[in-house]
Amino acid sequence: MKRFAVLAAAAVALGIASPQSFAQGSYPSKPVRLVVPVTTGGPSDLVARILGEKLTAALGKPVIVENKPGASQSVGADAVAKSAPDGYTLLQAAANMAINPILMNDLPYDTAKDFAPVSLTHLTPYVFVVSAQSPIKSIAELLKFVRENPGNVTYGTTGPGSPQLLATLLLSQQAGLGQMTEVAYKGSSAAHPDLISDRITFMIDPLAASAPHIKSGSLRALAVSTPQRNASFPNVPTAMEAGVPGYDFASWGGIFAPAGTPREIVLRLNAEIGKALGSPDLKKRFDDLGLVAKPSSPEEFGAFLFAEMARWKAVLGGKKP
Repeated sequence: MKRFAVLAAAAVALGIASPQSFAQGSYPSKPVRLVVPVTTGGPSDLVARILGEKLTAALGKPVIVENKPGASQSVGADAVAKSAPDGYTLLQAAANMAINPILMNDLPYDTAKDFAPVSLTHLTPYVFVVSAQSPIKSIAELLKFVRENPGNVTYGTTGPGSPQLLATLLLSQQAGLGQMTEVAYKGSSAAHPDLISDRITFMIDPLAASAPHIKSGSLRALAVSTPQRNASFPNVPTAMEAGVPGYDFASWGGIFAPAGTPREIVLRLNAEIGKALGSPDLKKRFDDLGLVAKPSSPEEFGAFLFAEMARWKAVLGGKKP
């Protein structure tokens, strides 16, 4: 998190309220609603439910997960932004919080002004995968294939602004690749049949989603997207090791409260989230899902969000692969 130090001042602009009258020990006095802006079953939903169990025990009140999908996750985010800033409505957000302000002109909220960062929760590593039937056996061979077959290479995504699209755009820019054709699906599981049957060339997919098919032998893992190898697949090289210098991609998740939430509540939630993410059993559950537990301070999370927004604004200024 070296870049946090550079952007820490900017994080103050995000809506954590100054200390105010707050009775220590009085929060929470009723159930807490944790809004997940996606459908059930994805990384954000699973994290919310696992973390919700821990927070229920720690806070002494139920933490109720509520799915509110739609409009690139902006429906759920907007519901939280417009909720009372009292700590009883929270958002389990994902990387769309940094991407939507760049891609969408009609967001019903201001990402920088309408939320109080509480804590990062996790990183989601991605993996470059091709069909086991594909002749491509390494990142070097994939890059060679793309360069030698301009206009005839297809890659899977889960739609506009999706992590799969961003990861491929980043690859295209850093490796200097030519034209490729996006094939958008409703989710990773919808893309897998075409990927497994070699009807699309490749996909940069969440490791958690592709892992069962890699283990079964129907998909071939070429590289992981993070700078470190993944403990679950130690023999799979990183993209940087495999020939794409500087390539570093992971999606992420974190918890926000509405702007104006008392700082004492934000800090209480941050402390309990940190304890939960540090517990061995939760780390094990995350590992099994291909996720990496990643707690942070509210200020670190705010700086991280600003850094991600700046990073993707620069990347999205380029051409679509």
